[in-house]
Amino acid sequence: MDSDRGVSPNMDKKLPSLSKEFLSLLTIAAPLAAAYLAEIAMMLTDMAIVGRLGNLELAAVGLTGDLMFAIMLFCMAAISMIGVLVAEAIGTGDKYSAARQVRLGLVLSVGLAIPGMMLIWFLVPLLSRTGQDPQVLAYGELYLHAAVWCFLPSIWFVVLREFVAALSRPSSVMIITLLAVGLNALLSYGLVFGAFGLPALGVSGAGWATSIVCWFMFFALLWYVLRSKHFREFPIFKRDREGTLTGCWQILVLGAPLGGIALMEEGMFATIAILIGSISAVALAASQIVISTISISFVVVMAIGEAAAIRVALSIGEGKPAQARRAGLLGLGSGVVFMSIAACIFLAAPKLLAAMFISIDDPANQDVVEIAAGLFVIAGVFQIFDGMGAISVRALRGMRDTFVPMWVAVVGYWGFGVPGGYLLGFVFGYGTAGVWWGLAIGLSITAIVLTRRFMKFSARNT
Repeated sequence: MDSDRGVSPNMDKKLPSLSKEFLSLLTIAAPLAAAYLAEIAMMLTDMAIVGRLGNLELAAVGLTGDLMFAIMLFCMAAISMIGVLVAEAIGTGDKYSAARQVRLGLVLSVGLAIPGMMLIWFLVPLLSRTGQDPQVLAYGELYLHAAVWCFLPSIWFVVLREFVAALSRPSSVMIITLLAVGLNALLSYGLVFGAFGLPALGVSGAGWATSIVCWFMFFALLWYVLRSKHFREFPIFKRDREGTLTGCWQILVLGAPLGGIALMEEGMFATIAILIGSISAVALAASQIVISTISISFVVVMAIGEAAAIRVALSIGEGKPAQARRAGLLGLGSGVVFMSIAACIFLAAPKLLAAMFISIDDPANQDVVEIAAGLFVIAGVFQIFDGMGAISVRALRGMRDTFVPMWVAVVGYWGFGVPGGYLLGFVFGYGTAGVWWGLAIGLSITAIVLTRRFMKFSARNT
């Protein structure tokens, strides 16, 4: 932890006002939240468009898309350590080191993308051993073989996103992502149904649209970084004599546990989807509707957590551990308030939320709607805990505490969440709802332990 490396607790006797700290947090979090919501909008757009083809196509894109995202999320989370390292370097006034971290992140991204893309390409043959509907798998393979090409630009985009966020200038990310929403909607609709003079590719069209849009996002953000005056003092493409492999390895050592945490959580959701898929395609479609919806609230607290991590790391780089603790606590409080509002919405209007994806008046969809309505109630119960965990783990990241939180996630998600879901769903016979209650247990336990660790860890040297 940086605050243990000779930092005096007396270096930040006078803290900025709470309103000023909140404004600093909001300056980073709000554009990131808008950008993340735009990314979710792209996914929801794809699902809404594909859902018009049928329930099987919707289930296929939901299931295989979740698994692909789980693999990508490991790489994205691991490389997100760049934001903390850049913020620390800025806090100490070392712009050269900040630029070098970005350069190393771009190189490391290639090393992470190659095996990730290979795994995604051969994912469906592995899934065929889990008892999934053969038609769902056939559609899923078409989607994956087109969407896999978004892998590398997505990770590169994360590197640049962390860089601009660490400099408290994430508005560019928001603008680019919002533009990408419109582009994705046009491309996805055109390539799925053959509109606008484009070929009708069905399910694979949604995958190709995703790949094209991801490359657009990366090149747009790269252009902004290279042209903007705010980044001219950071020579991110200037070669140096320091070892590239050594630098990449140092980032990976710190970032891999973050990837592990993300993989544990996303893997839990993917496993839950596989378990529910073995019950029925209808149950899987309902589950995917709820997972897609709760991802909307989750990305907002994720943005708050990212902002908290940057504020914590910047404060530690400046030698102000008390300010770092308060930044984390402010992030936690903000996340709890937001997730409380989201929980109320899920509990009050579950069928209205389901209507975003399918026609709730169509008799053929009634089973999906009823199952989804019940799952929204469960999701509303664990929303606050999920938000607490997302922010706590990122605030801990800002203090370079990544290894222990990874093991907390392993035990919470896979010691309680997945086994609990299996026991409640299949052994005790509660079906889809039982699987989701297991998910709620795993998320809640993990969040409580991570929040407690942040409270204890951040109290040191303050």
